[in-house]
Formats: sequence, structure tokens, C-alpha cells
Amino acid sequence: MPAFRLHRLVWLAWFSSFLTMLRFGWIALLLGACSVRLCAGSADALALQQRLIEVFEQNKNAVVRVKAAYRRPNEGGKAKVMLRVGTGFFISREGHVLVSASRAAGADRVWVEYQGKSYATEAIGHDRLTNVSVLRVLELPEEFSMIAMDPSIALPRLGAIAIAITCPLDFEPSPSMGLVTGLDKKLGNKVFPTEYIRTSISVNAGQGGCPVLDINGHFIGMSVASITELDASYCLPVAALTRVRDDLLFSGHIIHSWMGFEVAEELGTDTANAVYLSTVIEGAPAQQAGLLKGDHLVSIAGHAINNVSDVPGAVFFTRANQFTTIEVQRGDELMEFSVKTLPRPETGPMIEQAEAPTAEQPKESSSAEPEVETTAASTGES
Repeated sequence: MPAFRLHRLVWLAWFSSFLTMLRFGWIALLLGACSVRLCAGSADALALQQRLIEVFEQNKNAVVRVKAAYRRPNEGGKAKVMLRVGTGFFISREGHVLVSASRAAGADRVWVEYQGKSYATEAIGHDRLTNVSVLRVLELPEEFSMIAMDPSIALPRLGAIAIAITCPLDFEPSPSMGLVTGLDKKLGNKVFPTEYIRTSISVNAGQGGCPVLDINGHFIGMSVASITELDASYCLPVAALTRVRDDLLFSGHIIHSWMGFEVAEELGTDTANAVYLSTVIEGAPAQQAGLLKGDHLVSIAGHAINNVSDVPGAVFFTRANQFTTIEVQRGDELMEFSVKTLPRPETGPMIEQAEAPTAEQPKESSSAEPEVETTAASTGES
């Protein structure tokens, strides 16, 4: 055989072997990359699992079961006792506990159960509007932890992990995980008193009033309502909850501010500042400050007003007997007023449906009460 043909065959054999090794090398490289990715994915999942366990372990000793007894007469004249059960949590070393007002308000007797032992409580205050009550445990457990409330914590982003610690049925505190699915100011045409956090966490028997935390262990809110149609729930954000807590501890009830105006919104228009004052009550703080019917709201206490559902949340954080800055658009002029708010009257005119000035430009009022399961929120008057 000629030498050049032998050389050519050797070269072809070597090249074929090289291609085979190259092909199997790429396969091995891809398999290695997949293995690394799978290992990384498993490690991430284990890290997330461990973080959830840590958040639960760090906060479970602050959670209590709440039981409230309501004595009601039956048809035979004998007393009938109804028991309501929920979840609560310690917020102070003095034994203050936050619970749902739907569990505690109006009860003949309320107690908490903590690590298998019952503790008597006294009511400090209730706010049915936000469905929050503050109790104080009379005889403190030897050891317990607290949920830290930081009102500077920002609202969670949609898709963020939320962790609830609840006392379902007769079980010990248990974790539930879900996602933040919405930041809502209203449900349908019902306006909330402030912005609520909607989560995919289901709140069932014995779980109302539970604390909700983020993946970093920060307290983000308290469960106040169940959305049965979605198998989900609403929680009151920590900033709003802090405002309610402070008033309940100070006076036993929340002191809502009042400025004496009603609002409506121009629908079907692209113009800015579509929310306007439909009524300014005579002699009320708003009138005394110079606000007029027809003024278009720009902001309240620095909170921009883009639609009627923004008004209750802005007013919610104002304080009675303090000055609040209100910006309005009057014609072509941007005007600023300083309104000294008053405590909201117990009785008085409520917001009614604002009449539409023309059929082509319908308007809607902001009076509303959300009909979620355990809370009743109304904007009342501003």
C-alpha cells in the first residue's frame, strides 16, 4: 500500500476519533452544567425552606389563641353561650395583645391560650372599622416573645412571599405561606378605610387576627378579613395598624379626624384631578379654611388624590385637632389650604351619592363599606 494512502487512513481515523471525543465532551459539559443547575436549584429551595422555618421559629412564641364568650338569651329564657375563636399576638412586654375586633368586641369574657395554659385578659379598646382590638393579659406567662411593629416598613411588592402564623382549630401555632397578590383600596365599589394587603393565604376557623410576615421576618400586617370567593385574605398594613394601636392604647378607641367635606369623581374623563368636593358642610373645618364646593382635590397631607378611593387612605393617617395641608385646583389656580381637623362626629350627615350634573358626565360618590367577611369599613365623611 502506498505510503500516502496509509497516511491518509491514519489521519481520517484520528479525525473521526477527535469528532467523537468532541461530541461526547459537549454532552458531558451539558450534563455537568445541568447537574450544577439542578444542584443550585436544590440549594435555593433548601435555603428558602430553611428561611421559612427560621421566620416561624423566631415568632411562634408571640402567637396566642383567642377565645371569646358571648352570652345570649335563647327562646326559653335561659342563657346561651356562643364561643368565638381566633388568633392574636403579643406586641408589648406589658402583655398587650392584638386580636380581631370581630372576636373580642362586645364579648362577656375574653381569654387567651398560650402554650397550653389559659390567661385572663381585659379589653383596652376596639375599632370595628378596621377590625382590630387591643387586649391586655392580666397574668403574664413566664416567657413569651413579641411581634415588633415598625411603621416604616414599606408595603410588600406583588409576588412577595407572605408567612402567616395562626392557631387553626385547636392546634398549636402553625405557619402558612402564600403570596402578596394585591394592594387594594376597594373591593368592587366598596372603599376601604385605607389600603389593604391582599394575600393568597386562606384564613379559616381560628385563624383571624394572625400576624403576617415577609421572608425577612419583618411584620407586614395583621389579618383582618377573609375573601371566601378567592380562598384568600386581607391584612391591615403595619403603618395603619400602628396608627390604630396607638389610639386604642391612648383612649380605648380610634379618633378619626374630620374635615367636613364629601367627594365625588368625574368618570369618563382623561383630565387630571377628577376628584372634586361635592359638598362642603357649613361651619366645618374645611369651610372655615376656605375650601369650596367644586374644588378639585390634588393632595391631602402629601398623599396624591387620583380617584375617590385615594381619599379615605389619605384622611386615615391625619390626626384630629391637628393641621392638615390640602391642595386643590380651583379653575386654573393651584391653591393650598391648612385645615385644622376635628374628631369625627358620632352622628351627622353621611356621604350620599353625588348627583351627576349631566348625563354625559356621570359621577360617583366615595361612601362605601366593603363587604368582606369579618370587617366593615366606611369612609364616612372626610
